[in-house]
This record gives sequence, C-alpha cells and structure tokens, in this order.
Amino acid sequence: MTAAPLAASNTDLDDHVDNEIAEYINLDKPRSFFLFAGAGSGKTRSLVKALSHIRSTHGRQLVFRGQRVGVITYTNAACDEITRRIDFDPLFYVATIHRFAWELIQDFSYDIREWLRTKLAADIVELQKAEAKGRAGTQASITRLAQIDSKTRRRLQLDTIKSFVYSPTGENREANSLNHSEVIELCADFLLSKPLMQWILVGRFPFLLIDESQDTNKRLVDAFFATAVKHPERFALGLVGDVMQRIYADGKEKIEQGLPESWARPSKKLNHRCPKRIVRLINQIRSAVDDHDQESRSDAIEGFVRLFIRPANTQNRQAVESAIRAQMADITDDEQWRSLDDCKILTLEHHMAATRLGFEGILEPLLAVEAWRTSLLDGSLPATRFFTQNILPLIEAEQRRDKFAVARIVRSRSPLLTVEALKDSPDPGALLRRAQDAVTALMSLWKNGLPTCGQILDSVAASGLFTLPEVLKAIVALRSSQGNPQTDEAEKADPVTEETTALLGFLDAPFEQVGTYNTYVSGQASFDTHQGVKGLEFDRVMVLMDDAETRGFMFNYEKLFGAKAPSSTDIKNAQEGKETGLDRTRRLFYVTCSRAEKSLALVVYTENPAAMKAHVLARSWFAEDEIDDES
Repeated sequence: MTAAPLAASNTDLDDHVDNEIAEYINLDKPRSFFLFAGAGSGKTRSLVKALSHIRSTHGRQLVFRGQRVGVITYTNAACDEITRRIDFDPLFYVATIHRFAWELIQDFSYDIREWLRTKLAADIVELQKAEAKGRAGTQASITRLAQIDSKTRRRLQLDTIKSFVYSPTGENREANSLNHSEVIELCADFLLSKPLMQWILVGRFPFLLIDESQDTNKRLVDAFFATAVKHPERFALGLVGDVMQRIYADGKEKIEQGLPESWARPSKKLNHRCPKRIVRLINQIRSAVDDHDQESRSDAIEGFVRLFIRPANTQNRQAVESAIRAQMADITDDEQWRSLDDCKILTLEHHMAATRLGFEGILEPLLAVEAWRTSLLDGSLPATRFFTQNILPLIEAEQRRDKFAVARIVRSRSPLLTVEALKDSPDPGALLRRAQDAVTALMSLWKNGLPTCGQILDSVAASGLFTLPEVLKAIVALRSSQGNPQTDEAEKADPVTEETTALLGFLDAPFEQVGTYNTYVSGQASFDTHQGVKGLEFDRVMVLMDDAETRGFMFNYEKLFGAKAPSSTDIKNAQEGKETGLDRTRRLFYVTCSRAEKSLALVVYTENPAAMKAHVLARSWFAEDEIDDES
C-alpha cells in the first residue's frame, strides 16, 4: 500500500513580503507602505527584519547624517520586546505614540506656550458663554466657574514657564507639565500647520514605522500621512496593522482605504499562531468585512473549537463555566482546562469583567464618556490615575505599616515636600508635620468603615497632600457646594455635562474597588479583554459573551450570532457607511478567538438559543457536533 504523500510545507509563504519591504526602506528611493498583518502573522518578526535590513544597508549612512529610525508601538511592553530583539541599538528610536510625539515637540517651548495660550483662551470663552446662558448656583455653574478659574490661573502662569515637561508614564502634575492628550494634539497641530516641523521629522527620522497603526491616534496618523505626501523623496512611512483588529475609538477607521495610490500594500497570509480549525473560524468571522483570508501553517495542529449556548436566565454562571471547562478537558484530552490558572478567560466587554471582579462602581460611570474610554482602559485617565498612582500605594503602605514606603511616597509625590517647598520654607519641620497630619487625616477615614473615592478626594484636597489633576479640581468645588442645592427646575434647565456626571458617579464608588480596577487594567486579573490580550497568545482560551451583563453597551453578541435582528439604527449606519455595534462586536470577537494556540471555548448566553444555533450553522461558522446547546 502506497503511503499518502506529505503535504508541502508552506512555512516560507510570506518570505517574499519581507523582501518587498526591504525595497521600500531605501534611503535613495523611499516608498511608504501599509503592511497587512493579520492575527498571528508574525508582524513583529517582519518589523525586526526590516530594522535589521536598515541597519545592515543604511546604518553607517544614517549615523553619519545624525539620523535615526523611528518605531512607534502601542504599549511599553511592545517597545521593550522590539528593543530587545534589535539588541538595544541606539540607531532605532522605539517608543509609544506619546513618547514619540514629545520627542518631536519638546524643544519648542515658545510654540507650546502660544498654543496653550490660544487654546486656554478659547476654552475660557466657551465656558463663559455657557455660564452666561446657564443659571447661577447650579451644579453646572459651579463646575464651569471652577474650570474658568483653573484655566485662567494656568494661562496667567504661562509667561513664568521657561520650558515644559512631560512624562508618558508619570502624573504630569507640575505647573509646567503637559498632559497626555495635549502632547498628541500639539504634535498633530504642529505637523499640519508648521512646515518646519515636517522638515524636522523627516530630517531626524527618514523612516518611521508604526505598529498597530489602525489603533494609533487618527489625528496624528493623518499628520504623518500629510508629511509622507509632502516629502515622498526623503521620507517613508510604514504602517503595520489589520483593520479587523482595531479596538480603540480614537484609532483611524478604514485606514487601508485612505492610502495614496503611490503606496505599496504588501500582505501577509500565513497564520503562525492558531491551529487549522481556528484559522478557518476567524476567516469566516471576517468574511463579511474583507477578503483577507489567512492560511494555517502546514505543520499546525487541527485544534478544537466549541460553542456553548446557554439560556440568558442561567443562574450561577461561574459554576456553569467551570463545568464547561471540565467538558473541554474531556473533549481535548487536556487536563489543564480544569485549572482556571491554566486558561485565559476573555470577555468582549469590560462591564462583564467589572461585574465579576467587583469594580463596576468605577468603570460604569466613566465608560459612559466616549472620549475617555481608551485612557480609562489603559490606566492613563487622569481621574483614575490620581488614585492608582498616589492614593493606592500610600494606603497599601500604611496598611502594612511600612513607614519607609510611606515616607518615600510622600517625599516623591507630595507638593508639601518638594525641594523648592522645603528650601523656601522658614520652618521645614512644619511642612513635615503638615504632611504627616495629612496622612493621618486620610487614614482616619477608615475608622468609620470603607470610604468612597469622593471622601478620599475631599481629604486630600483639604490637606494639599497631593496635587489634584485639573479634571478633579472643579469636582472638588462642586462637592464642597452641595450643601446649597438649587431647585430641581434650575438644575434641569442648566444640567451638568456628561463628564461631570461620570466623575460624580465614579467618586461614589468605594475606594476598595480602585485596587481591583488597577489590577485589571494592568493585565494581572483572572479575566481579561480584547485590549489586554491583543498581540498575546494562549494555549486554552474561553470567551464569555453575555448581553445581559454588558447591557448591550457598545456591543451586541446576540445580533452577531443571529438571535436578534439588527436595529433600525444599525441598518441606517450600515447604509451610510458608518460603524455599527455589529462591526465592533465582530472585530472584538475576531481578536479574542485569534488568541488561541490549541483550543477555544466560546460561551454565549442568549434569550433565543434555537435561533442562534440555526444562524451559526447556516453560516458554516460551526459544525453541528461543535455546538453544545444542552438540547
């Protein structure tokens, strides 16, 4: 009997792509490009190969010119990984978008000052107009007046500032510091309005490569686009990404469709991460969006996928999910499915994780402000960062009675004990006692139970222990005035902004939720989401989908799986080419499914199990024996 021929190896399928990119990153004839790199396609490997090619081919010439290669990545972890893989070569400047933007603008103190002067003046005028139309004494009025006062004081301080400072990972609480959003806005505005800034960019960085380009701030991407169009003979912009993996609201939608005709569009097709069965599934998921099908490696395992459909009224969901993991252990003959520590549990929506882990009091109010979602979920939102970076470490140090840690935190972060404050004070000892009294007052809040975030904020504001971020200063003024409420009629006629409502709701949350929230956004919790795991991979993945727990906020799994019809708004948005909740849900479902290296369990709770099963079978997402609906 003749043995069946071995399947031809396809592991070199995408090698030509790296050769193509090498042609584009040529100092004599640069060409901008967009590299499509789907899930598990080895985009980091291609990025590192491109950098190695630049070093071997153009390294000496770049050093002679005093130039470097810019590489923008989405996270600090990605920066560290790429830097390590290029042997920490100083020829390459690898940074997050905020750090890179600051690198470009940090020497332009005069321009920054004038930009801030203009912006603050415009903000003040808008607030004054709103105040003139509103009603005196309302919560909205109190907030506006506090904001006008804060912005006016900051504007008056501008002429005393010789240079500005910024830290991508710090508090940026000094009078001469810029916040994260200002750095992005400044860089984008300067690149678009000041021709000199474009010349500086291309002079310093003739090659700029951007990883996860679909999630990079759209205003800055547009500014880089404009630079590439203006300087095609001196500058190559290389975008790496996949529109199906765009998960942040401030990323650039449909980035591939807006590329100039002259750009190259190389594409990687091989998925090195996922087993064959999961590659077929994710191809089906994205087939309604584009034709970027992937191929699995010829030596990949077959793998396992199972869809578990459970009724929406299922009680004790965690017990149900534990039983499903036991089923997966039997199906896959992999006992590690039984251990929660050996599985990655993913949710498509943060509400689910917040409810299960117990920090919904923090997340839910703030998540309602669309402009804050990205920074809330990566831990950089000033309002939450104030608590996670200042209050939380101090409280934890006090509770474990670590006096040295308490002293270190207060000395390094409190405005009461800065070098300038101690030097200028006639009695430095008095400042030390004041700082100690502030810590004592803060800790006294625990004597009457568990304090809220608002009670802690009030204490810190009164003592001056830490500098408050601008966004919380107006809220402090509002909270201190709540003993003089206005009539319901006045408040309805002059309502507070959605940002103020969100902050007030957040401050009602128990402070104990801050630690859990911090663990979650740091990626250390048992549950994770699409944001936390993009770019990562796990042997065993369980994805939980439950519209009841997410309240249909931003995403809707029942519509994706056919248990509910699209809404009229979804249909209208789709007809107008706008993003729909179904689009967002499909993308995030793709990201979570594509994390699995061996086996994938999908758990969905629905009000209509029969319709859901029929829908996914009709679309060939799953075979009959891959669906468990307890029928």
